[in-house]
Amino acid sequence: MENRVNSLWTDRYRPKTIAECILPDRLKSFFQSQVELGDMQNMLLVGGAGTGKTTAARAMCDERGIDVLFINASENGNIETLRTMVRSFASTISFVDGKTKCVILDEADYLTNVAQPALRAFIEEFSGNCRFILTANFGNRIIDPIKSRCVVIEFTLNKAEKQECVLGFNKRVKQILEENNITYDSKDLAEVIIKYFPDYRKILNELQRHCHNGELILTNLANVSETAVKQVLDFVKAKKFTEIRKWVVQNIDIDFSHLVRHIYEKGLTIVDPEFVPALVLILNDFDYRRSFVMDAEVHTVAMLCQIMLEIKFR
Repeated sequence: MENRVNSLWTDRYRPKTIAECILPDRLKSFFQSQVELGDMQNMLLVGGAGTGKTTAARAMCDERGIDVLFINASENGNIETLRTMVRSFASTISFVDGKTKCVILDEADYLTNVAQPALRAFIEEFSGNCRFILTANFGNRIIDPIKSRCVVIEFTLNKAEKQECVLGFNKRVKQILEENNITYDSKDLAEVIIKYFPDYRKILNELQRHCHNGELILTNLANVSETAVKQVLDFVKAKKFTEIRKWVVQNIDIDFSHLVRHIYEKGLTIVDPEFVPALVLILNDFDYRRSFVMDAEVHTVAMLCQIMLEIKFR
């Protein structure tokens, strides 16, 4: 494996080719065809955080050797960015053998309501000189006119593909650990991968965080237990806000998605049947918004408070 100089593993070991990407064969085949074709299509890559959307987009452009303008729409998703940066880049001829250029709009679901119609117009206006690859965690936030101008690729996996990718990524991270002279227990490694899959970025970040003095040492990695969930739901049912807040502080390292899932499963047995749909909607709403919040503690307390105020228990 190439030894790339960078302190962050997520950057140092980012795949440079489609062949290096940990993806199902059907996605790899499509992306490889885009590399090998004389031209590339406009694409919208949709899927959860860390699943390889941006990596695949960069790898395609790297392999084709084309000029790329990379924009993070969560930081620069306004109309002025499109009018200045995109227009200036897309309207000029590439210096690389006259090849088609590419604009990668990362996290395009953050584009404003004004910017998205403008982007639709740019895709058409610069079709002779530039291609657009958009990535998004939530495809429903992209307007239909943009979707109709792009090939929409869903980064979703069936059961067999999940197993294939888990095994492939397990092999990859073993190479990374061995390259960095880090000893590890295979069971511990599997625990990290299974817990955070398919978020490859999260897996690498957690592995690097838990490496100390040449050894992978897991701490504070356990998922939320059924006992802990029962405890906090007892506090919610009794409307004990102070105890709820203490519980959240004590369990701040718990993965939020796992907490939501456990409350969903436990809630079906202890919530008044008429309030189950409302509970599901609350959990879904807070799980969706988790990606946008700055303070995890406040977000978790807010979710539990809304359940406390709006849901009736048996």
